[in-house]
Parts: sequence; C-alpha cells; structure tokens
Amino acid sequence: MGFLGIETAKAPAGMRGRRFLAFLIDAAVVIALSFAAYRFTGRPDFFAVQAAMDAAKAAGGQDQALTAAVFTQFNSAYSVLLLIGFCYEALTQLATCGSTLGKLAMGLRTAPQNPARGRALHSLLLCARSALKMLSLYIFQGFPFLMCCLTIFTNGECRTGFDMAVRSATVFREKAGTRA
Repeated sequence: MGFLGIETAKAPAGMRGRRFLAFLIDAAVVIALSFAAYRFTGRPDFFAVQAAMDAAKAAGGQDQALTAAVFTQFNSAYSVLLLIGFCYEALTQLATCGSTLGKLAMGLRTAPQNPARGRALHSLLLCARSALKMLSLYIFQGFPFLMCCLTIFTNGECRTGFDMAVRSATVFREKAGTRA
C-alpha cells in the first residue's frame, strides 16, 4: 500500500511518525543548546548574521564587501550550530546506547543490523553516523541531508541513508533487545 507512489506498507506501524517527532524534539534541543551557548560564549551569533543581512539589504545588495560579510558571518554561526548538533547527538547516543532525547521520548533507538556487533564498534559507527549528517549539512547546505532523511519514506525498512551507511536501523526501544 502506498501514498503518492511512496511505499509505506513495510515499515512498522507508527515508526515514521515517531521518527519525525523525535527529529522535531532533537531540533528543539539543539536550538535550546545553541541559545545557551550563545548566552555564555557569544557563538553561534545569528544576530550578527541578521545585522549583516540588514546592512547588505540597505545597500541595495550591490556592495560586495557587505555581501561577503553576510556569508562569512553565516558560515561561522552555522559551523558552530553544526558542532553543537554533532556533540549533542553523538554524546546522547553514546550515553543511551543509541538514542537521542527525541528518540527516548518516542521509544526509539538506533541499533546495529548485526546483533553480534560489539558495543565499541557500534558506538564508533554511531559517531560516524552523526558526523556524516553534519558533514552533509555543512558541505551541501542541507539538500543531500534532506534526501537521506526522505529515504525513510521510500524504503520499506524505514532507514535513512545515514543508517544504511553504518548498517544500523532505528527500532522500537522495547524491541531492541539487549544493549549492544
């Protein structure tokens, strides 16, 4: 059974909705952490990005120095935001054996496809999975990230491209078995 040509019948019931809600929770946590980091360190400074954008707009978008300042300010703030996101995801997954706060709230965790995979290797691959996400967001400004995430709607196993890269799957926490 499908919707708009997207195969949806093979995924466990409720998995896609739970994953989406987990994503929203994690995004809110990363934004909150970013505001806390800004409060204590002054970075990521998206307010400076907005000021640079306003200055470039006031100049009619014709001043190359102001336009370059916008991109420089944005790149700096975006890089810090991605670093915060990476640290949040990697550390929470290491501490909870495969869950972020969003996944915990939704009863999910990232588990190895091969149950015999050792905990150390799985932990390393979880960090690699997080790094792949952030690298994709940095290099391509989100488009491949979006495509990798959309694979949860097109593949019957409900796995993202990042899951496929490290041979893991997001499963219901109670069905995850023993901790890897």
